[in-house]
Amino acid sequence: GIPHIAAASDFQHVPIIGILAAWSNAFFLRRDGKGRDTTLQQDLSRIISRSSPAFIEVFIEGKRSRSRAFLKPKTGFLRCLCENIEGSHLVLPSTINYEGLVDQMTLVEETSRVAKRGMGLFRLSQWLRAVILNKVDIGRVYISASPPIIVGAGTLDVRGLGNAIQERQRSRTLVSEYHVEAASSVLGVPSHVIRESMQDLGMIPWPPRGATEPLLAIPSCQNVAWTTFFHFAHIYAPYLAQTHQTWSEWLCPSSSKPKKSESSSVNAVVSILTQHLEAADNEVVTVLKYLAANGFDSPTESHVFQYLSDVKSPAMLLLLALKTKMVNRAGTIPLQNMPRLEDPHLFRRQKVLKNNVPLENFAAWGFQDSYFVLNESSDGAKIVTMKGSRYDISGKQLPNLARFVEEELRITIDLMKAPKTCCDFVSVRRDTFDEGLATGILAVLGNDKDRFSTRAVDRARHGTGHTQQDIFDLRFGNIRSRVPDAVVWPKSILEVEALVSFAVEESLCLIPFGGGTNVTHATHCPPREVDPRPMVSIDMKLMNGILWVNEEDGLVHVEAGITGGELIRRVEKLGFTIGHIPDSYEFSTLGGWIATKASGMKQNKYGNIEDIVKDVTVVGSKGILSTSHRISKTTAGRSSAGLEPKSLALGSEGCFGIITSAVLKISPIPEVKSYQSVLLPSFGVGVEYMRALSKMTMKPASVRLLDNDQFRLGQALKERPSLFGTLREWLAHAISSAGGNFSLNTVVCVTISFEGSAAEVNLQQRLVRDFATVYEGMLAGPSVGKAGYDLTFAIAYLRDFALNYDIIGESFETFVPWSCIKRLVAATKDRVQFEHRHRALPGEPFICSRITQLYDEGVCVYFYFCMQIKGVSNPSVVFSEIEHIAREEILSNGGSLSHHHGLGKVRSSFVSQIYSQAYIDTLTAIKNSIDERNVFGAANGIFGSKMYSSSISEHTNVSGKGPKNAREGGRCGFIAATGTTETA
Repeated sequence: GIPHIAAASDFQHVPIIGILAAWSNAFFLRRDGKGRDTTLQQDLSRIISRSSPAFIEVFIEGKRSRSRAFLKPKTGFLRCLCENIEGSHLVLPSTINYEGLVDQMTLVEETSRVAKRGMGLFRLSQWLRAVILNKVDIGRVYISASPPIIVGAGTLDVRGLGNAIQERQRSRTLVSEYHVEAASSVLGVPSHVIRESMQDLGMIPWPPRGATEPLLAIPSCQNVAWTTFFHFAHIYAPYLAQTHQTWSEWLCPSSSKPKKSESSSVNAVVSILTQHLEAADNEVVTVLKYLAANGFDSPTESHVFQYLSDVKSPAMLLLLALKTKMVNRAGTIPLQNMPRLEDPHLFRRQKVLKNNVPLENFAAWGFQDSYFVLNESSDGAKIVTMKGSRYDISGKQLPNLARFVEEELRITIDLMKAPKTCCDFVSVRRDTFDEGLATGILAVLGNDKDRFSTRAVDRARHGTGHTQQDIFDLRFGNIRSRVPDAVVWPKSILEVEALVSFAVEESLCLIPFGGGTNVTHATHCPPREVDPRPMVSIDMKLMNGILWVNEEDGLVHVEAGITGGELIRRVEKLGFTIGHIPDSYEFSTLGGWIATKASGMKQNKYGNIEDIVKDVTVVGSKGILSTSHRISKTTAGRSSAGLEPKSLALGSEGCFGIITSAVLKISPIPEVKSYQSVLLPSFGVGVEYMRALSKMTMKPASVRLLDNDQFRLGQALKERPSLFGTLREWLAHAISSAGGNFSLNTVVCVTISFEGSAAEVNLQQRLVRDFATVYEGMLAGPSVGKAGYDLTFAIAYLRDFALNYDIIGESFETFVPWSCIKRLVAATKDRVQFEHRHRALPGEPFICSRITQLYDEGVCVYFYFCMQIKGVSNPSVVFSEIEHIAREEILSNGGSLSHHHGLGKVRSSFVSQIYSQAYIDTLTAIKNSIDERNVFGAANGIFGSKMYSSSISEHTNVSGKGPKNAREGGRCGFIAATGTTETA
């Protein structure tokens, strides 16, 4: 009858193939090396009970050999058979001898990958297509059987049984002229010497080739030729055992004792083989020394192999040599997870806000009920799932994401090393906040102690943002930068005025705080050696009201502490939209948008924040900065009345005052909202397509171009498709491949969002289609376009999730003129790759880009960069160095310092490269005039670049001539230069 084939569980989940295999009497084995397969006994009992005798085909090695050498036999199947299935069993060892393998090149390529390519319908269909087109030639296949072995129930030596089976299989290995010639080509030994050595060792020759049978072409790839030699290289293993035991055991698992040969032919082959093996050993040692010289004393195997890619020895030899040399491996300190919801050390502002907003994560992006987790499926696959229900992706299994990350970064994600503990502490410098200052601030707050805090966890959160350094420090619980000495939550403009007046009188430094989403270190406090004054963070979240709405004029007056998410919800209830949706809108605040001069994804239709904001109220050190109107609940609109408060506030980054409210433009909710997506052959074509769309008089609300790397990342974020979905995807792959213009390695995607009247949207959609035809694009449909925008807000959680597995990442943006886009993107990616390799870092960096906003003169480009940090000393610092160099490359190729994130302290050192000294001096003079005592001393942007100069520092008193209390060391209880720490 037809044998029951024991197939790897991987096949079970391949659409169509898995079903056909099950119909063909196959059953599936779990081969993940994690204990016994509990379903195996059930499957064997079922098979044996249904047919007698039952024929079962199983590969005892458990998996395919990438090198064609024998692998150590697995014992799970044999153990189950002997221990649990009654009766006697006949084992017939069989050997399948191949000349060539249809996918040998793929197997060789996978040797250099940390993550193996998964099975899929598309890959299988490509192979079948090649077979049908007669493009597959593997030469001859010969199956030979050995004498059977009778096994009875209760057999104890299962390991010995496995070795005995494999020994008989090795004895039936046949060698053809193809194998001999391939071995001769890589060893450099005449083929007749190899034949003589085989004859001396009793190797069985292949049956004679027919007169009309052509000889399979000898592989030109040296790695493939080596694997062909490994088909029979086990016969030489005993003659290596005495001097190279590890190599001997690899070539022939469970081999016999060391032997010596009297055959000159055998000795000649063994001698040459030994030279190759020792060369591989030496090359590994050289790379280990190179890595050690770069600070990596205990690199991982994948890290070492990465720098062996340029040497001459075959990958299989290098990998084995590597395994013999790796000792004392070490990784980074385990990272900490986000805190539990019941954690008693959550920051105080959650208590203050009560039920106003959902809880946010600490030391990670987003809401506490939304986060990614990584688990293992029953077939050993790594499945990523997003918890919660806020996003379209929530609750869906993502089977391709972990594998994509492993392949791109050339790493292995170790589930066992995932963090197990919660970050229930954070350590910051402990400074005693002066009781007199605390009493004065509480008096301003009406003695509401819930709105004043000196707790370490509150101070840590308000002294950080969301850069990779911030999250890294918070995750470890050790903040490197200075944090505020106290945190205050005002709830009215009167309280803000009183706090500023108190700060002027007592020489405090105030740093405004909105959503804490900045990626520029804008909320970091200046170092004590620069500014020793007490630092107070002013959290504006309680000032989140809508003061008035003027529907006729299309205006709304809103307090600056409102988050974007809340603002959008409340305005939409009135039938309007503000149209400003930055990626951080759920958590960032109106005040933060103005202070950083922000931009949203729908800029094409609604404009940037400077277009939406019509008026601003700022509390400065000399009072309220605002515009007066004789008519209430409106604004003067465009005015030619000199420099206005709005101009002063936009991009001020907390250095001129505290933004308390703003008047915004609102628009009716659009009649139609729809999406579209376009696939284009390459990034260059994609840029030209975007350029064409930018010339439209009435552009779609949002147009974004994802480069190939980011597009493939988006594909990896898809859930496991249904059978119908799999067939549809397969058909799409086939169509795009057949078209000739598209390659999975170059294709890019444009996602488009339309908003407006039906007539407007219809016109825009027609032009999008027409341009797609001109640039040889293919419409991918509205669902792909919508998914691209929906994923924007969920993807933000990925960076901090990846940090759990020793992957650090960051995004950074720039404005780029049309004439510079292609050159800048390529140069920036190349520079990151170079700097990564120059530092001998592990794995490969992943850097992708997307174009997000369109202008007549250029675009906004986002870069996303991540890398593995396992074994890297000071990984956050190393990452920051590379990011800084990437910014230099951006400036050198025509990009701006920032399009919408602002400068903060991260980019303040570049200020002299973009502004003249006269302008810097002028703006500094304005700052000194309106804020004489430097109450707003956050030192961001230009003022960060001048931090150590007299123009600013004369008011922060490094020399002892500054304001009150600074001469006394400040009222923060400054103890010593080293300080002490407080753990909360």
